[in-house]
Amino acid sequence: MALLLHAYPIFQLSELSYRFITDVGSEYNCSFIAYAEYFKDQPHNIASKFYAFNLDLVNKDFKSKGVDKRIADTVITIVGDFLNSKITAVVYICDNSDNREVARSRKFLSWFTYAHHPSNEIIQVGGAFEAGGMKLYTALLVHRHNKLKKKLVEAYLDLIDYGDGEK
Repeated sequence: MALLLHAYPIFQLSELSYRFITDVGSEYNCSFIAYAEYFKDQPHNIASKFYAFNLDLVNKDFKSKGVDKRIADTVITIVGDFLNSKITAVVYICDNSDNREVARSRKFLSWFTYAHHPSNEIIQVGGAFEAGGMKLYTALLVHRHNKLKKKLVEAYLDLIDYGDGEK
């Protein structure tokens, strides 16, 4: 059984934007951005529920030492609180600017698989697709009790299938 670590203090900057700072001074911004334009083929009541999630290290010159598991717990807390409305879905696209997107995808998906963790209320679907000559690694997160979860998952799977050019 994984132990629930404590999240870092979270500062809400706006309705859809947050910041936290780790014990060693790494500063992260987290934000949710409307993502409906990527679901143009879906009805508005489905497309309007999608948000992209961004996790950005602010001080990029900072060199981390080791693994900080509290970062995972902080991200889970932020995303979990956002999904607790049971009306939205979150799409995470792994940054591919440094060729570490596969590791990021694996790490992000693992954060939501802790046993006996509040993230168990979150369904995750991982996927990858080709777009613009690049392979993009993504994940869909939706609350287990979201009444639209089946339609949201289907819309996401349609999107990544379309990205593969199979549609």
